[in-house]
Amino acid sequence: MFRTIARYGARQAPGAWRAAMRALLSGQGVRGPAIREFEERFAAYHGVRQAIAASYGRMAFYYILRALDLPEGSEILIPALTFWVVPEMARVAGLRPVFVDVDPRTYTLDPQDMARAITERTRVVVPTHLYGQPCDMEPILRLAERHDLWVIEDCAHALGATYRGRKVGTFGHAAFFSFQLLKGLNTYGGGMAITDDDALAQRIRRLAEAEPWPSALSVLGKLVLGWLQQVFISPRGFTFSLFPVFWLASLVGDRDVSAFLWEKIRRLDPLPASYRRRYSNAQAVIGLRALDYVEEWNARSRQYARRLSEGLAGMASLALPHPLPETEPVYYQYCIRVSDPEALTRRALRRGIDIEMMHVDICTTLPLFASEARPCPVAETAVETRQLPVYSGLHPSDVERIVRVIREIGRDLPPLGIPAQEVAAHGRFD
Repeated sequence: MFRTIARYGARQAPGAWRAAMRALLSGQGVRGPAIREFEERFAAYHGVRQAIAASYGRMAFYYILRALDLPEGSEILIPALTFWVVPEMARVAGLRPVFVDVDPRTYTLDPQDMARAITERTRVVVPTHLYGQPCDMEPILRLAERHDLWVIEDCAHALGATYRGRKVGTFGHAAFFSFQLLKGLNTYGGGMAITDDDALAQRIRRLAEAEPWPSALSVLGKLVLGWLQQVFISPRGFTFSLFPVFWLASLVGDRDVSAFLWEKIRRLDPLPASYRRRYSNAQAVIGLRALDYVEEWNARSRQYARRLSEGLAGMASLALPHPLPETEPVYYQYCIRVSDPEALTRRALRRGIDIEMMHVDICTTLPLFASEARPCPVAETAVETRQLPVYSGLHPSDVERIVRVIREIGRDLPPLGIPAQEVAAHGRFD
């Protein structure tokens, strides 16, 4: 049978979904002891004292910002290449996002541009470990200390990644994680804030626990919807559901029809009522089981990423990821820069491999943030990137097939143009 490869896979520990359903049917789907146990084990996994669960990763971020109690209009430095929700949640919390360009090697926050963006109103910096690649934390922390800035790490893509032998999320004053379906730890939604600051943790917890509990019906809805989504992106489910739609669309143009499935970019003030809920016990049951497998899953993704790097090395049409020294990424996605990204995407899809076009946003180009835009030329080169599948649910033969197909297509593509490093030094000049 023709086997297709979806751009994403959902991680799920054996028996976790059934255990969550049992908790729900026993009357402990909403409230229960698993929430606190999950928080404690998540904190222990990172070697910090405090972890606070939230309904979304974005809400964990929002609670952290609110707990800082900063003056209205304080500036927060955020990489220009990130999910649009991050700067929007900062605005909802009363802060003004200031965008910072990214490092051309990793597409994470560039410390040199961070230094240029700091003003007397800057109070916070958000290093985002994008695609599971750790930021260069030493110069970021040095600048933050010099200017008395709060450091809030965005670890939505990077659970388990390390910088100089230490897990990301433990370098700043606090960090937040996402447990959405496709993330490194999936509990069908939810998020976590972590910190070693007990007073800050107390304020975060007070905000999170002031929200109402979700209904049992809404928790059931999350579990059922998550299960259905997993079916649609499983090898057989994807082959007979989403893949034919994407394939037909590729015949009539380059438009990514999956964009219709994305969350609409919009103002979030006031916050949607669905955001303002507590994290459920059924989700924590799933999270506890998943923690036992995170290291195994991450090791597999790293193995697949190494194979992609070996197999795609030396191609003039591609630029591969360049992790920083003394870092161990977790490869939420394997981000490559391509001379003709549309052609690569279209031709790979016709051979059964679905490639992600743009998982995050170049925020300086969005109308939503027109008033906050500043030049970020390296971030703008992200339009030339594609993200290859590298999730732990792939079979090794899938990875070999990805290498073979991308090499065959890549040979026919023109050489890559201006290196991102030159864009960083001189701006775009094409």
